[in-house]
Amino acid sequence: MFTHSVLMPNQAQAADGDVTVDLPVNPLSVIFLQLAPLNETGTITTYSMLAAILGACTNVRISHKGSAVIEASCADLAVLAMLWHGVPIWQSNQSETDDERRSVIVPILFGRKPYDSNECFPETRKGELQATFTFDIAASGFDGLRFSVETIELPDASPARVQKVTTLAQTFAAVGQNDIDLPIGNMLRGILLWGTTGFTGAAPAPTIGSAELLVNNRQTHYSETDFEVGRAISGLLGRPFPPDYRHIHSGTYTTTVAGDSREPMAEGSKDANYLFLPLDVTGDDEHSIDTAGASRVNVRVTAEAAEAVRALPIERVDAGVFTQ
Repeated sequence: MFTHSVLMPNQAQAADGDVTVDLPVNPLSVIFLQLAPLNETGTITTYSMLAAILGACTNVRISHKGSAVIEASCADLAVLAMLWHGVPIWQSNQSETDDERRSVIVPILFGRKPYDSNECFPETRKGELQATFTFDIAASGFDGLRFSVETIELPDASPARVQKVTTLAQTFAAVGQNDIDLPIGNMLRGILLWGTTGFTGAAPAPTIGSAELLVNNRQTHYSETDFEVGRAISGLLGRPFPPDYRHIHSGTYTTTVAGDSREPMAEGSKDANYLFLPLDVTGDDEHSIDTAGASRVNVRVTAEAAEAVRALPIERVDAGVFTQ
């Protein structure tokens, strides 16, 4: 059995800053964060299908007894949902009309898939599990921000595992090889990487030029993949291109005679700056990496630009860690 309920009803967010709420005490599978601002499209170029709306929440922190279980921006969580979980980002009233109320739902999962009684956050005491949402109401492309929070609980569940996702951020000091050290001790199921610059322009120079994965200074799983090629791995997992379905049709529309637009372009899709390196590609942890006992686990990036990057390791944690 599952219980889907409203934790925080639709409400206005009048200022920048954090909003913290106690999460349900029953085993928890999914949190839905709704971002529901008004379009600010008096100038049509400020219209955004998704990216600007996600910018309304710059960080989500789910903590258990003060320790982060999930910590990431809404933008990263949305891409994680699309590329890792295979969950599309649902919207209502995806309109460009000025002052139309939008609704974008960001799903936050505590397991590989929703509704899984064996992989969710276990039962807690009131106040032990909290969510903190950091809002930026002054970002461009919207105003009049409202939000709500709903949850999916699994009251009868006794999970064995929990998914943990946190964010590692750094700025590369120079082009060439740079290392991103990952956490050690849990089962590693994949790494979501973001770079300031994607594959774009006449002479593309993405921040993450290529990437490889090392355990104890030995290459494993990914000996090397170029940014633009590695992005196609998500296609092997059945993810569509582009995963947010953003596209535009160019054309000359000065005539009153009907005609076809040019072929669609996917420029500016939300995933354009991301490289996802999945390990649990078969969904049964056959290829996941047990990092317990390792001295070092790191992603080695050959950077083509010395810019900011983020890495989000996806970890499988024994549920017993949170019930002791």
